[in-house]
Amino acid sequence: MIKKALINAIGPTVGLVIGNVLFRLTNSHLFNETWPPIFMQALLYLVVGYAVSFAVILFIEWVKSKTRT
Repeated sequence: MIKKALINAIGPTVGLVIGNVLFRLTNSHLFNETWPPIFMQALLYLVVGYAVSFAVILFIEWVKSKTRT
């Protein structure tokens, strides 16, 4: 169950990071110098997004396993 959650959390995380980078590149006029550099923000989104995706998917798998029995 944990291994499946670790693997399945990669997809949403990559989508989140790519979406954030594309949004930031296309709307650069909305961001001033107070925002972190794009690399640091992408790394932060990668770490936090992966942790949240893993937790949500693990919770869903746990609920599925409880309802099957």
